[in-house]
Amino acid sequence: MIAGSIARRYAKALVDVAAASNELEAVHQELTTLADGLREHRDLRRVLANPSILRRDKVQILDGVVSRLALRPLTGSFLRILLEAGRLLALDSVLRAYEALLDERLGRVKAMVTTAVPLGAEVQEHLRQRLEQMTGKTAYLEVKQDPTILGGLVTQMGSLVYDGSLRTRLARLREEMVRGA
Repeated sequence: MIAGSIARRYAKALVDVAAASNELEAVHQELTTLADGLREHRDLRRVLANPSILRRDKVQILDGVVSRLALRPLTGSFLRILLEAGRLLALDSVLRAYEALLDERLGRVKAMVTTAVPLGAEVQEHLRQRLEQMTGKTAYLEVKQDPTILGGLVTQMGSLVYDGSLRTRLARLREEMVRGA
């Protein structure tokens, strides 16, 4: 894992080049695909991390993956740069930094929404619109379920968290009852 500032530098360079060639979203999608692949294929990750395998052999393997996935030249070149620098396995950190910079550049905000039960499309759309009103930015939701919150929802945008979960409300009520007793 590399430090956030280093990941951000790599991501910023890529965002700048991708923006100049109007490939911001496409590069994001390709990086996501490769990062998912590295997480799923442990053998590939092990080979790329193995210091006893020559770098030129790793480049050949990476080139094969890039070719098989039909990634655009910009993405392939960037991945080779990461590999040459010994930072390819930190792609997740670079991808997170890229996503943050991409959102900043496009004036949008990602809202991580956690619910106890699935949200219908109408509810998601209403929530998205409400978040856009609050932030003044285009909002997009990443929704996940966690039954341990019991009910309600928790929304996180960057470092800002709105916790409207039933679990938190019950915990506050318990604290108030203990203090009042």
